[in-house]
Amino acid sequence: MAANTNESLLSILCSGGWFWDSGRSNEIKFNEDGTGTLICRLELNVWIATEIDWKFKNPESLQQVVDLSGKPRKKHPQSLSKFDLEITLTKRRIPKLLQVDMYRVKLNEELLKDDAFVPKTYSIHLKKGDFLTDADARMDKQLPYTPHFWLRLVFDKSPYPPRKEWKEPSGAPDSCKFWEWKEFCGRQLPGKTESAWGNCVVC
Repeated sequence: MAANTNESLLSILCSGGWFWDSGRSNEIKFNEDGTGTLICRLELNVWIATEIDWKFKNPESLQQVVDLSGKPRKKHPQSLSKFDLEITLTKRRIPKLLQVDMYRVKLNEELLKDDAFVPKTYSIHLKKGDFLTDADARMDKQLPYTPHFWLRLVFDKSPYPPRKEWKEPSGAPDSCKFWEWKEFCGRQLPGKTESAWGNCVVC
């Protein structure tokens, strides 16, 4: 991570995936053209693998410059920005995931009600620090090589649909409560290796 640099909020948001777990199974990604992807999976089980459309609610956010200088801090992370996004889940499937043809998998609109695909506004807080992913932070014990991340997005509500928007929430959705997952990390800090838990995700 380069020190003493400034970046636009758009550049930071679109610089790579944002992960709920260090196994990178559950991810939201933003592209500069206003598209992106949302993935919700546990190991080989996939519930959501869809493209999203998104836009800033306040156009001036596009011009905001964010200061990324300084060292990451585990305690007292620094607030960098607060902004609102409109995000829409689409019915455009991600073609392949884990080398599997997603058109042959039951997911997205087959599991979610139509209300899951209407535009929703999210208030998001961008923070800088030394973060574990939300999944790793839930573990009783972290191993020395558990990845740490430089940036975190904190949503006011999860980008995953709420329980009422699932057709049959009993089972994995109720067990894992995907709709409570609101924190996603980006930009892994150097000096860390693979996740201590591989692709295993704790609900």
